Amino acid sequence: MKKEFSKNTTEVFVKTMFHYVPDILKYIDEIKDPRKGHNYSMRYLIMSEILMFLSEGKSQRFTETAYKDTKYLENIGKIIKEEVKKIPDAEIYTDVFSRILGEEIEEFQYKINHQMIRNKIYEESKVMGKYNMVLDASRFQKAHYEVSEEWLSQTKEEKTTWYISMLELKLIANEMAVSIMNEMIRNKDKKRENETEEELKNKSEEEIKQDCELNATKRLLPKFKEKYPKLPVRIIGDSLYPCIEIMKMLEELKLEYIFVLKDKRLPTLTEDFLNLVSLPEGSRHLVENEKELILTMWENEIEYQGIETNIIRQIKKNKENGKYAIWMWMTNREITKNNINKIIYCAKLRDYIENQGFREQKITSGIDLEHVYSKNVKAIKVIYTIIQITHLILQIIEHSDICGEFNKKYGSVKVFRR
Repeated sequence: MKKEFSKNTTEVFVKTMFHYVPDILKYIDEIKDPRKGHNYSMRYLIMSEILMFLSEGKSQRFTETAYKDTKYLENIGKIIKEEVKKIPDAEIYTDVFSRILGEEIEEFQYKINHQMIRNKIYEESKVMGKYNMVLDASRFQKAHYEVSEEWLSQTKEEKTTWYISMLELKLIANEMAVSIMNEMIRNKDKKRENETEEELKNKSEEEIKQDCELNATKRLLPKFKEKYPKLPVRIIGDSLYPCIEIMKMLEELKLEYIFVLKDKRLPTLTEDFLNLVSLPEGSRHLVENEKELILTMWENEIEYQGIETNIIRQIKKNKENGKYAIWMWMTNREITKNNINKIIYCAKLRDYIENQGFREQKITSGIDLEHVYSKNVKAIKVIYTIIQITHLILQIIEHSDICGEFNKKYGSVKVFRR
């Protein structure tokens, strides 16, 4: 018998959240409160922020206006198990969030994710015994004036935009893109090790973007391994990540990886691969169906600057229009005829971070990732992490059946939130 979907959106939210993360209030209580005394608990501030993002609010003042003549105080009091008599001023959020240590909010996110993983919520998403985690960066908050020297900038057609960029590690599971860990990219990340100021000035904006992301990656991956030392994962990334520093780091951390490889990214490696695969004994597999011809080639143990890696090249020919499409990937997992399709499947999961991850948060879910929620750098880290936790809850509501058939009742997350 199918469940009748509740008409009460608060009930749907509460049932789903406490079913999957029953200890969320306990985790909030464990965040060290920077205040000596207060009128509003950390439970209230964190949970009301989650509800704000759930309701498409774009500033702390949203709660002062949108919730004024509703059952909001009654509902949130039931959720946090505390009596709340008055909605606080917006400034309280910035004051408190700017004083919460980054490690505290990271630990909060870790506890939620750890509980979900420990309860085997994502177990069926494993491929070849490992969880798939995609690494990528996205803009968070954008302004047309310089907010802080910590913010990055980009000039296009003589117009300069300032923004924060966040590097994300997202678990791809059950049609969801779940934020596991994030790292803020800062101005200092523009500079490579031993790079002079003159060299920095002569770099293109694309080179700066790449260096920023790679420097943040060097901080994030060791931190991830420290928090999840035994979690079986593979790291999936775009064509930015094939470089000797990241390859060495992943080997040292004993992490499996699959990266998009473009011809110009590591030209000598690509050339060595093409020479090997063109030999008579090269590994290749040809498949033909009604629509296309698919030639897949691979080679293992190709040496690059003292490290061995494995490469796949796949060429598809469309029979109808005669056009070719070519993809290349590199991985430190041994490629065989039996696992090559699974490796390619994992490599293509990278699209999820753009669609179910960043695109939803920028456009379809109504969260509006590029809105300026705060100008304080420390508060930004807290707000961003709360957005990721809200997005996790939204995805669970949409994809679980804890409260009945979501799509039949609401059709989309955006309708539910409104």
